Amino acid sequence: MCELLGLNFNEKVSPTFSFRGFKNRGEYNPSGWGIAYYKNFKAKIIKETISSAISTKAKSLISKNSVKSKIFISHVRNASIGAENLNNTHPFKRELNGKDYVFAHNGTIRDFNKFELSKFYPDGETDSEHIFCYLMEKISARNISVWNEKDFDWLHEQLLEINSNGSLNCLMSNGEYLFCYRDKNGWRDLNYVFRKAPFEVVRLVDEDFEINLAKEKRPTQRGYIIATEPITDENWEKISNGALMVFKNGDLIYKK
Repeated sequence: MCELLGLNFNEKVSPTFSFRGFKNRGEYNPSGWGIAYYKNFKAKIIKETISSAISTKAKSLISKNSVKSKIFISHVRNASIGAENLNNTHPFKRELNGKDYVFAHNGTIRDFNKFELSKFYPDGETDSEHIFCYLMEKISARNISVWNEKDFDWLHEQLLEINSNGSLNCLMSNGEYLFCYRDKNGWRDLNYVFRKAPFEVVRLVDEDFEINLAKEKRPTQRGYIIATEPITDENWEKISNGALMVFKNGDLIYKK
């Protein structure tokens, strides 16, 4: 079953520790993996159609510690709809109003073709990319250039509508916000943890590895990590069924 990972911090950070734990989930999700991050509002995506657990690119991302961003979205895939190829590998990207939107989905949407498209079209065959294009259509029609709380309420309604046609856990970003939605029927968990000083020693769940965050992070850093299942021994919290959470610069700014 596919899994999601998202990060949002107030300062640019490296995802090495979180991604080190997350990439191991590729052992059970061997159809592909991807990670998106931002330089200004331009999204960069690395993805492959192999398991992240054996990927040299995934390993290099950890060892080189060269990628830094305030926002990351990552996904490991166990193909259900669509072949195993790059077009069907998450995350997906589309540009709108000079900003790159990135999207990753965990779940299955039935009869997804009923969500009509006229401007944004998928490159692959997945339900996930199709509903992302549908969301982009709706965002474009609403003409959102600067998001506000009413827009967040509106997005929540769109996600609930899509969710009525199947299962939906998803992460989306435009380089400024990280949007996180959990399935309204509790189809599968989605969890989050807030990190801030004073930092402690943290251990990975999927690997016998721990790190003293106090030696790795500046005391001014703070932010959230979202994952399908907890990746560390920290005190993670479950996101409520049907909830939309919006993060910006390491703060939770909206929850409904």
